[in-house]
Amino acid sequence: MEGIEVYIILLVIIAAIGILFRKSSIPPALLLVIVGILLSQIPSFPQVELNSRVVLDLFLPLLIYQISRNSSWREVKQYIHSIAFLAVGHVFLMTILVAFIIHWIMPGLGWPMAFLIGAVISPPDDVAIVAISAKVHIPHRIMTVLKGEAIFNDATALILFRFALAAVLSQHFYPEKAALSFMLVVIGETLYGLMVGNCFGSLSMKIREPVLQMTISFLTPLIAYFPAERMGGCGILATAVAGFTIADRYYDRYQPEGRLLLGSVWSTLTFLIESILFLCVGLEMRFVIERISTLELRELFILSTSVILTVIVGRFLFVYPVAYLARIFFPSIRKKDPTPSWQQIFIISWAGMRGGISLAAALAIPPLISPLNGVNPRDLLIFIVFCVIFSTLLIQGLAFPWILKILGLHAHGKKEHHLEHLSILQAKLRMIEAVIVWLQESKKSAKEDFKLYKEVNIHLRDYENRKKNIEDRVEHHNNQMLNTDNDYNAYSEFKDPAALSIEIMVIEREALFELWREKKISHAVKLKLLHHLDYRSKQFL
Repeated sequence: MEGIEVYIILLVIIAAIGILFRKSSIPPALLLVIVGILLSQIPSFPQVELNSRVVLDLFLPLLIYQISRNSSWREVKQYIHSIAFLAVGHVFLMTILVAFIIHWIMPGLGWPMAFLIGAVISPPDDVAIVAISAKVHIPHRIMTVLKGEAIFNDATALILFRFALAAVLSQHFYPEKAALSFMLVVIGETLYGLMVGNCFGSLSMKIREPVLQMTISFLTPLIAYFPAERMGGCGILATAVAGFTIADRYYDRYQPEGRLLLGSVWSTLTFLIESILFLCVGLEMRFVIERISTLELRELFILSTSVILTVIVGRFLFVYPVAYLARIFFPSIRKKDPTPSWQQIFIISWAGMRGGISLAAALAIPPLISPLNGVNPRDLLIFIVFCVIFSTLLIQGLAFPWILKILGLHAHGKKEHHLEHLSILQAKLRMIEAVIVWLQESKKSAKEDFKLYKEVNIHLRDYENRKKNIEDRVEHHNNQMLNTDNDYNAYSEFKDPAALSIEIMVIEREALFELWREKKISHAVKLKLLHHLDYRSKQFL
């Protein structure tokens, strides 16, 4: 079977799983790993190996950029203390704990290799959480903290990964030098990421062609990543900062057609990258297990089980004390971000599923020398990472929706969803009111142009009716009626002349951004209404 045919088959499998399980709460990553394992048992099915450099130098920056580009720095900043503790403190602690466990069970691997495995396994991944959140209602605070953690813990873990891999390859490690390098990397990549984000954001503002904007968008994470990585950093922090900068300062000012193209293409691309990663690890597991078959089964079981327990339990041991002690010793944190309920802390502790970042880092490690009992340490590392990913997705991922309901957080998240719907209605009302004011002014100046005067009148009556309809719905808001698609479709019932309609959408967009600047709507509400305004613009392009 030709190589290209194999990848076409993989894409067909990914599409089929997505269609068949689109309404399931089972993490898609878990399904893909299972399907990959089953396919690997077919003797005639070829082995699929991803190029390690492609994974680390292409897939990782694209994934990180997409996460940060779709996030709100304003909302992340609100919980920055919690995110920082998780993204830095938790990653460091987990790296150390896993390294000690591995060195205790298999001292022959050596400390550098033990710390390399710890760094690869340390960062939780938000892919499974985002997939679950599409099926169940996760409270906004929890989602913001987990997504913020996922962006920055990847940077922390991959910086540690770079240092540990260098130590493994050179067999030398100097903690003092590593600590200084870590600080320099953080400062340098933050400044470089800001520069790249502002440069490419400004460039995109000057280019109106959506295809060129899409090209620049693809180049942004690569330009942020490669120079930083080649100069001794990890590149991931620079990529994340560039994404945040563009999302915070430039994305709202793009042309509507550019935003629509960016959203659809990036969503598809990241879905395919993540799916290929998980599917390929399942396909490779049979061959990895064959290559480590010289190790004792009992030793492998003890090692993998110990690491899995360390990953799951260790997060609880970190999150609970930090959540309470940080607010006891630092009143400023307590004032800005009050102590969450024990149920929220439990869910954040439980949401430690490993995924694409750990997998990509493991696959990016080149074949290593100094085999242990005839086994290449890289194969052992991939096996451990696979066990951790599979177990956390299976145990924590499947139980996540059930635990949310048991703790009452699903109901809390559902209530927030209702309030978000109400916020959408109220934002629409403000946008409609802004249009009515503008139309009333336009009506006065259009008296001598009968055709324009008539068109303005039609629009004015239409928007006054919409205002009354929205006011009634806000006043008698029914939490069970959440079909926002119907709300959006109401805008397209009237076929407007293009020129006047474009002006009206400009007014609505300005009113929406004013609500955002006044902090009266959330990032999610802004994106939903902005997406629909962009979609409406398509008919006049």
